[in-house]
Amino acid sequence: MQLTIVGYTHTFISLQAFRNQRGLPDDFNLAHFEPKDWQGLGSLDGSGKALARVWQRVIEAVPPTVTLADLISQVEELTNLFQRELAAINSQIGLRDVEVDFAVAGFADVTRAVGYHLMQLGHLYRHDPTQIPSHFDFSAIYQSWLDASVRISTTTHLYTHENVRYEVQIVYNAYGRVGLKVQVADEVYYVADMTLACPASTYMMDLCGEVAQALYLALNRSTFNV
Repeated sequence: MQLTIVGYTHTFISLQAFRNQRGLPDDFNLAHFEPKDWQGLGSLDGSGKALARVWQRVIEAVPPTVTLADLISQVEELTNLFQRELAAINSQIGLRDVEVDFAVAGFADVTRAVGYHLMQLGHLYRHDPTQIPSHFDFSAIYQSWLDASVRISTTTHLYTHENVRYEVQIVYNAYGRVGLKVQVADEVYYVADMTLACPASTYMMDLCGEVAQALYLALNRSTFNV
């Protein structure tokens, strides 16, 4: 995992690798420093088929062709559809209203960023549309959105093992708590721990990626004629 924090990109080491490297016990983890209250939270257990139907209906709703002028309105229609479909299956998931709103907002932010990026490319390369495929990169759009959501807790947790002092801060992004910033003497480590993050993070990333590709192809058929 990589995240940009205050302008610098950091590669996160896995929690297990960090514990092995430093000889730390299993209780050195995110939950030790900030336990999560699971009471009342939604669950994806047993909801795979329902989520797959949401995915299918959203993708099928992307028309075969989309013009630059209609691109953002199409993104809004897809967002509204995603919200309706998610609400329709929520009896199987049990998300709170705030969790539904959060998922919809994330979908909207990412797909809207995709839409604006495609519009920018369409205008920039209107005289040479063959340039567009090499400049359309969903992963960069998604990473930029994710990086913009990163923050580090101002609370520092102290942990001592074998007389070594560890200063630990929690790293958050759009999906919640995703890792640790650990300072040991003059060294700083970024450690990934996704055990308390939103369990739908991979689903949301992949869904947004497929929507982005479908929109690109629809726009390509309509306007770019590549």
